[in-house]
Amino acid sequence: MAPRRVLIRGLEAGSAYLAYLLRESGVEVDVLTANPSDPLLDVPPFEPLFTLDFLRDVLAVRFVEQVSGNYDAVVDSCDVFKFEEVKGALSGDKPVYVVGDSWLSASLSLYRSLPVPDVDIDLPVEKTGEFLEVQVRYRPYVGGSYSLCGGFRDAWGGCLYTPMRTLERVFAAADVYASMMGLEAPGRRLRLEYAVGRDRFYAAVGCRPEGKVSKINIGDAQVWIYGEGGAPRYVFFQGKPEHAPWFFSMYNLARAVNSAYLYDFTQRGRGGLNLAYVGHLFRELRG
Repeated sequence: MAPRRVLIRGLEAGSAYLAYLLRESGVEVDVLTANPSDPLLDVPPFEPLFTLDFLRDVLAVRFVEQVSGNYDAVVDSCDVFKFEEVKGALSGDKPVYVVGDSWLSASLSLYRSLPVPDVDIDLPVEKTGEFLEVQVRYRPYVGGSYSLCGGFRDAWGGCLYTPMRTLERVFAAADVYASMMGLEAPGRRLRLEYAVGRDRFYAAVGCRPEGKVSKINIGDAQVWIYGEGGAPRYVFFQGKPEHAPWFFSMYNLARAVNSAYLYDFTQRGRGGLNLAYVGHLFRELRG
């Protein structure tokens, strides 16, 4: 039975999208947050997902400081603090390291055509040890029926992780909504990281590069696929920003089935993951 009243604890892009889906379905939604602000997807080229006014005035989502009454479901997300410092870094002329989030740091640098801070990330771009530091704070909520911003387990490599990329939390929100409404949902997690600049797009899926590796060149894009025994473990992709919609579509398909690469076809023929997976992983199956 679909819920009639839901409490979402924490406000960010994922919880905002879930609130939107629930309100469109006629569900009453309360959002408990210590930081009511517009839910941002990321730094450019991403835009705010919704404005606070739209959620409050158009959708009639209630923002509360204390919980009252009973709820059919409680969803844990997180409050995001000090993201304004990250946005402010876009007006500067120095590389910036967002402490603990090297992929977001890479996006900031790539967008401004600057070297990437040389910390915890391996991208084929110019790097520098001279950079400013800013910090984003996440206040996670725990103990609810569902989670958008807590600990996930990667289905390929088995590692525990916290989703840092905002789009992954948005995808998780769609999963939660589907589960609440009795719809089909992937039911598993794959760690997603990405960095987007003015003319470059980098993305990675999975815990870490492990297993045998193959590289596939497809026009002006490249795919590195890691795996063992016919199963994927990690994918690294580099291309142009216009490749991002295709990559995220393949990512969501991979969250549903390990054999996602078999379905990577378009009107122009085989896609990048199809070529990379089949050529590399099928060697293990030929015996």
